[in-house]
Amino acid sequence: MDQEVHIALLEKKLQREKAARKEAEKLLELKSHELFNAKKLLETSMEKLRARAEVNSELLAYQAKIETMLVEYGRLFLKLPPSEQLIQELADSLVDGISVTACCIEIFCTPDVGINICYASGRRQQWLRPEQLSKQKTYWDNDEGILWISLDSNQTVNGYFATRMKASGSWLQTIQKHITLFSEMLRTSIRRQLTLEEAITARNRAEASEQAAREFLAMINHELRTPLNGVLGSAELLDDTRLTPQQQKLLNTLNHSGELLRAIINDLLDFSKINAGMLELIEKPFDCHNMARMLEDIFQLRASEKQLSFKITCNNTVPRWLIGDEDRIKQIYVNLIGNAIKFTSKGHVSVELEWHDENLLFTVNDSGCGIAKDEHFKLFKPFSQVDLSSKRIHEGTGLGLAICKQLSEQMSGKIQLESDCGKGATFTVSLPLKIHRAKIENDSRLSTSLPKLGSLNVLVVEDLKTNQMLIKLMLSKMGVSPTIADNGQQALDILSKQPFDVILMDCRMPVMDGYCATRKLRENGYSKPILALTAGTTSAEREDCISAGMDDILCKPYQSQELREMLEKWGANCPPG
Repeated sequence: MDQEVHIALLEKKLQREKAARKEAEKLLELKSHELFNAKKLLETSMEKLRARAEVNSELLAYQAKIETMLVEYGRLFLKLPPSEQLIQELADSLVDGISVTACCIEIFCTPDVGINICYASGRRQQWLRPEQLSKQKTYWDNDEGILWISLDSNQTVNGYFATRMKASGSWLQTIQKHITLFSEMLRTSIRRQLTLEEAITARNRAEASEQAAREFLAMINHELRTPLNGVLGSAELLDDTRLTPQQQKLLNTLNHSGELLRAIINDLLDFSKINAGMLELIEKPFDCHNMARMLEDIFQLRASEKQLSFKITCNNTVPRWLIGDEDRIKQIYVNLIGNAIKFTSKGHVSVELEWHDENLLFTVNDSGCGIAKDEHFKLFKPFSQVDLSSKRIHEGTGLGLAICKQLSEQMSGKIQLESDCGKGATFTVSLPLKIHRAKIENDSRLSTSLPKLGSLNVLVVEDLKTNQMLIKLMLSKMGVSPTIADNGQQALDILSKQPFDVILMDCRMPVMDGYCATRKLRENGYSKPILALTAGTTSAEREDCISAGMDDILCKPYQSQELREMLEKWGANCPPG
């Protein structure tokens, strides 16, 4: 009995061991399967990691390359203007056959700066600009894998920057950003070059316009002053003849009209010269007290005709000899005094010269109609007058006060106005001038040192018959019998046969002008004084005279006294013969 029980227990134990073994085998098989799957998953992950590492390595290499290119081409486009060679090199450099397989850059600029062609590189043969690019700056063609970037800029540039790419995801985005940077770099370079071309064109146009203005100013200067020389010169010579009262009255009218015309011409030409930067101040010693007397003589008759009380007072504190451009100073004073007399119907016009803090003060006070305070701003504007209506009483160009202001400022001075409607006007001009310290001790001693003009042998080179007649008459009054030549070539022929002490040389003449004739004389060793007779008053024309070899300049229209002073100055340095 016990034995049977024992056997039964052993059988059950055996069955339990078999069952346990089967469970263990099943568990082992399950674990083996899980290990196999894990191995497969690990291998797959390793493959993915390996592939990603390769991609990252290529991307890093591409980024390093493209960033180097950005720096290099950025430097080139800053240093050099865009050119066909440079843009083609850029297109070729971008195509690497892996990330960027093709590139096309098309440019058409207005104006053409030498880059208006299509630049292509890579395997793609045809490029057709998409319609979408006309509405948006950047367009991505997903089907073709092409990034299109517009280079259009207003109406000056028309074109595109296109690249075909072989990439996806973040890599594609990176490449697109870099291509956008290259396109912007090119667009900026083209814009900069077009701006430079516009600046060069504008400068050339401005230079051409300035040159045309200079030539026109020189021409009109000559054309206006030359006949005026005939008018005023004839009037001056006529004044030395016996005239009836009626003839003297007509001559006074002629003189007055001629001087008025000269003032208008001077104002118009000087205004043009100031605007063109061609006005030159010629500073030299002048007798301020003598200038005051001369101004009083000029305007006394005009003031008396209107029954005005007129006086110019030169204060004793004013130095006799000052250094400045006497003609420009006189021009300011003549305009102010002339205006005061013109706008004053009764009462007085008083002028006073004073010296204060190294400044010459010139004050013109009148009892005329005055100017309302709210109209003051108009007076110093060119071509502007308080009354511009067709019924205005007083004529004029409206340039006088504008010229006074500009000339005063050019001499580092200023002009001021005090006036109100019906209360007259007071103009004050302040000019900083230097005192001429070298005083002439004895006028009689000076006069004995002057040459006897009658002994001078003078050659006048002048093409206009009127001017020939006038200067011949002026010189004959000084005891000089000049020889006349019609042009520079005729002067050279005459000089080859006989010597002269002084040559008075007109500048603009047919056959050979005065500049050319003077240069030829200086080249041949001629050393006697050559004095320019010219209607040109610009700094450029004066420089032309001096550069040609002329010693001094006598500007038309000139008076007998100016001609005499010029001959006395240069005749003393050149003994006759």
